[in-house]
Amino acid sequence: MGHKIRKALLGNLWIKLLSLLIAIGIWFMVSNANDPTRTMLFPNIPITIVNQDSVADIGKVIEAQGSGTVTLRVTEKKSVLERLGRSGSDFYVEADMNNITEMNTVPLTVTCANPVVTWDEIELTPSSLKVTLEDKVEQTYIASVSAEGVPQAGWEVGASTITEGKNIVIAGPGSLINIINQVVAPVNVEGMSEDTTVSSVLKIYDKNGDTFTDAQLASLEFKDENGNVLTNHTVEVQVDLWRIRTDVPIRVQTTGSPAWGYRVSGITTIPETISVAGTEEALEALGAMFDVADQIDVTGLTEDITTEIDLTASLSEMSGIKLITDADPSVQVEVAIEASGDVTLTIPLSSISFANKPEGMDLVFTPADEVVVKVHALSEEAQKLTAEALSLSVDLSPCAAEGSYELPVQVALPEGYELASNVSLTVISTKQAVQTEGE
Repeated sequence: MGHKIRKALLGNLWIKLLSLLIAIGIWFMVSNANDPTRTMLFPNIPITIVNQDSVADIGKVIEAQGSGTVTLRVTEKKSVLERLGRSGSDFYVEADMNNITEMNTVPLTVTCANPVVTWDEIELTPSSLKVTLEDKVEQTYIASVSAEGVPQAGWEVGASTITEGKNIVIAGPGSLINIINQVVAPVNVEGMSEDTTVSSVLKIYDKNGDTFTDAQLASLEFKDENGNVLTNHTVEVQVDLWRIRTDVPIRVQTTGSPAWGYRVSGITTIPETISVAGTEEALEALGAMFDVADQIDVTGLTEDITTEIDLTASLSEMSGIKLITDADPSVQVEVAIEASGDVTLTIPLSSISFANKPEGMDLVFTPADEVVVKVHALSEEAQKLTAEALSLSVDLSPCAAEGSYELPVQVALPEGYELASNVSLTVISTKQAVQTEGE
């Protein structure tokens, strides 16, 4: 009986083994069809350098060559690949300086947060990190603060200082230290409405204006002016907000005296007002006017002058005050010089009598609001002159044809006065658009 059972089990063994292999193959084909094996690329995975102290002990520092990143080629099942972040955040690539070779290359190792993905399923390009060993160089730089964003309405970033001190000591390979141009602490002030201390990761700009890469930064050591190491090259920045005041009138003074028989009749600025930001104390000290430090010399003048003043010098003398961001510090100043007895009056266009206005023409006047009339008193006994005492008229008949015309303004003056200079008005005449029926 036992012999028969054994014969039944062992009989046709090769057929049974073949059936098992076929079954396994079919199972594999079905499984692979539902979850096939694929290959996916993960570019720009950063390389983390560890154990740099192993070369620091011999007075050397490391500068990584290349981009400081690798491309990973991962071969795994579709379901596994789909669970991996496309940014490559699930991978960690390491260069251990303890493994540096005589050729100054460091083999790279990679691990994946998903344990299903094993080392033999990942291909690295490049597979090693090329480095150079250089003498360590140390240099001190003055760091500046760069504000990004806009505070709440009515506020402006006034003062921003690095609490650890503006002097930043950087140590690293000479090839990197020699190309550093600027050290900047960027801070985001978007929506701020009060003084705040924020953390800032220092940015390094080279002499071409490009920022240092993560690989370059990894080769540098940052310290404050007291020698304390700045972890992750991060500093604390104190941001002070100043209140904005708009429409502050500009006041300019003159020095010297015009020629005999002449006087300063007026000073105007373009723009007439400015917007400033300042501390509460500084705004209170400013008062209602912005007094320009530079004075205009009018010595010996017999006619009007126009000059430009930079407000920078004036602002430098005011503690806690500055122009708002992007404001132009240049101001155009016009000083009017008149002969003694001259009077300058402004007459609105609405007070001018226009004769012979052509039909079917559109007229554009320059100036569009008012004209300036300068008159001279023939004697000291002349009555005081007002704008209402003048009568102005313009003949518009030349404007019947299209074109640009400079037309004289006729001025009727009371007895005892004469025009100090002619008055004119520029008129551009164009035909009116013809409207068609239905428009």
